[in-house]
Amino acid sequence: MMLIKLAWRNIWRNKKRSIITITAIVIAVFLAVVMRSLQLGMYDNMIQNIVGSYSGHIQIHSNGYWEEQTIDNAFEYNDSLIEKIENNQEVDHTTKRIQSGCLSSFKDLSKFVLVNGIEPDKEQLMTDWNKRLVDGELLTINSSSVNIGKGIAKYYNLKVGDTLIFVGQGYHGMQAVGAYPVCGILDMKNPNLNNVSVFMSLPTAQDFLSANNLMTHLVINKKEYSDEHIIVSSLSENFKEEYEIMTWQEMMPEIQQVIQADSAGGLVMIFILYMIITFGIFGTVLMMTQERKYEFGVVVSIGMKKIKLMISMVYETIFLTSIGVLSGVILSRPLVIHFHNNPLEFPAEQAEMMENQGFEAIIPFMSSYDIPITHGLIIFFISLFICIYPIITIYKLNPVKAMKR
Repeated sequence: MMLIKLAWRNIWRNKKRSIITITAIVIAVFLAVVMRSLQLGMYDNMIQNIVGSYSGHIQIHSNGYWEEQTIDNAFEYNDSLIEKIENNQEVDHTTKRIQSGCLSSFKDLSKFVLVNGIEPDKEQLMTDWNKRLVDGELLTINSSSVNIGKGIAKYYNLKVGDTLIFVGQGYHGMQAVGAYPVCGILDMKNPNLNNVSVFMSLPTAQDFLSANNLMTHLVINKKEYSDEHIIVSSLSENFKEEYEIMTWQEMMPEIQQVIQADSAGGLVMIFILYMIITFGIFGTVLMMTQERKYEFGVVVSIGMKKIKLMISMVYETIFLTSIGVLSGVILSRPLVIHFHNNPLEFPAEQAEMMENQGFEAIIPFMSSYDIPITHGLIIFFISLFICIYPIITIYKLNPVKAMKR
């Protein structure tokens, strides 16, 4: 306890130097937390737009489906499978889908489309479909009509109430033919999806494809900030032999590559920031040590053990760092929370370009506590590493030489 009091008093012996060091640490932590919250929030929003809004974070298929995506590789709905998955604490919800390509026709025109059988209520948990509805009404589980992407509507010049004809191949070679009225037109926020997407309720699609009680995709959405790899790892123990379990990174590696490339640039900037603050802390510790060599010689010569002197210096460094880290986190937190709840918006021209590419034109900050804890601990361990210098200096200290001015 005495060493702690001594260390606390020592750091305020030169108030200006201590305040400058603490301020440098505060600025470093503040900038690191804000920068990473901005970057990770942007990535999370990108993933949510592309992954969470439609494909899901994890998908389960029958073995071989991803290599050969045909209706013949569908698998049967299993109550125990769904129950085991939803009992996982990291899983938010699951939804069943069935998908198959077929030819659509209206008047003299025809076009290839992807028919997607969905559970409308479950899909609503993944994304707000009301925001995507351009005209008409959304599907319900008992609907016998279809929702289509606005690209298809434009190609055929379709309006709500018109009827589309579909011709394709159902399960195990069965003929899939049907005529369905259009009840709604959707903007999927992605040009490719808008041009090929047709949505039916799951029972209607299963009936159309002669695939009763079958699905091609079981989509799993994780809880916020959960790790999909942990979910896959736990599911693989039970289901790997029967099904293929894929994360969005495996299904869409190009998105992961874009994020990794951009994240590397941000990490380089933070590394430079940490290098600057490391030398700042080291400079303070160096001056504190050199200026007090005479003092160290005196206290050691009158009987103070060197180990206690070393501990006192470590305490001083930890106090300086802790004050700076806590202040930086406290100052950054309101800013991060504000921009998490009120995301930054792109200017009009850039916003239009982003939306055409399938992204929301906003940048919400990530408010996870992992970010300040991680960067606070990094600086804390940097300060512990710097403590090696005063420890070595005190260990090699010769009291007689130290007291000679």
